[in-house]
Amino acid sequence: MMLAGTAGVLVPTVVLALVSRLGADELTIRALYTPLAFLFLALQMAFDLSNQAGAAFHFGRGTDRYVPSHAVSLLGIWVGLAVAICVLVAAAAPVLTGVLHVEPAVGPRFEAFLRWMAIAHLALPGSVLAASCLRGTGRPRAAASITVTNAVVEIGAVAALGPGSGLGIMAVPVATALAGLSGTVLGLVHLRRAGLWGRPLGWRPDAIGRLVSVGLPVGASYLVLFAMNLALLWVLGPFGRDVRDGFAVGAVVQSLVVIPAIALGSATAIVMNQQRGAGKLPWLEDTLRAGLQVAFVMYAVLAPAVWLGREVLGVLLAGDTRVAEEGVRFLGVVAPTYLVFGMVLVAVTAIEQIGGGALVLGMNAAYTVGIVGLGGLLARWLDAPGALYTTIALFNLAGIGGVALTLRFVRGLSRGRPCPAE
Repeated sequence: MMLAGTAGVLVPTVVLALVSRLGADELTIRALYTPLAFLFLALQMAFDLSNQAGAAFHFGRGTDRYVPSHAVSLLGIWVGLAVAICVLVAAAAPVLTGVLHVEPAVGPRFEAFLRWMAIAHLALPGSVLAASCLRGTGRPRAAASITVTNAVVEIGAVAALGPGSGLGIMAVPVATALAGLSGTVLGLVHLRRAGLWGRPLGWRPDAIGRLVSVGLPVGASYLVLFAMNLALLWVLGPFGRDVRDGFAVGAVVQSLVVIPAIALGSATAIVMNQQRGAGKLPWLEDTLRAGLQVAFVMYAVLAPAVWLGREVLGVLLAGDTRVAEEGVRFLGVVAPTYLVFGMVLVAVTAIEQIGGGALVLGMNAAYTVGIVGLGGLLARWLDAPGALYTTIALFNLAGIGGVALTLRFVRGLSRGRPCPAE
């Protein structure tokens, strides 16, 4: 699980580093794409975690024969929504160019990149659903092999096609599609070996219930992140290209740092869903506490490591000195808060997969409104992007209150309160 999660975010990080070597315009396009990545991720994570929760529940109950039908039921809905998003992105691309203060020379290429990335994401559902079936049924190594294969294919394709083929940054959507297709083939092989494929398939009504109770709040949380990152780039637009791109570089580093927490939270949720399926509700709180303890130890190392290595990370990812300096400035303020932020992410990732999505959505909304509203206002008023970074750091620390709320939620489930995910 940890390997898969780390690989999942290492890909965009390495891709950003590769793209930055192609030129300043390519780095700008990839930096501007950062908020849109959360839009596509909202759809992906909603179906990924809904399917994973369903697979874990059926596995714990001993009804894993329903796992393939559960996945196929979700697949059709996902593809339909993905096509709708393609149309939406194609129509909205010129509007986003204006909102993000994109330079005229870069605008047409940025719009084309968005449209092709939307199309490329149509290749992902098969590999994502296969991996979540395997994780939910206790086969994390097989699931991780799919994610790692996707990562190798995507990074390799960008490295091979980007500099030498003339595609430049347009190699990224090509690589994304190739990775999704290769992962789908490998996923089908693993499902057949596990005995999860080849069984009669049918419609599973509980798939809709899980999509609503687990996937919808998860997707909504990522949509909040999409809106927040879009708003933050809009706030930083008047400060110039270097500040805007540097912030995006810092945000990518942050994504790399927090993914172990998300992977740990997801692994914790799998165990908790299996416990729910087996009727072992009193174990839930202890399971979450164990996940939080692991997160504390992990981020007691990661947080200072990122802070100490921020200059090296900035140069590796940005290439351009001025952009790197802004990314380093962001990490210098925010990185020390990752000890608390990592624990928060473990807690909220776990409970949003066991029916606590509404609570998580509320916390994410409060976090976003505070950072964009207060931080954005201070940055513009003081004419200092550093005010925004300080606000982000303070809200990260305030997230410890969210950990207390998640423990209270799980305590209620442990005592027999009905779970919305059932």
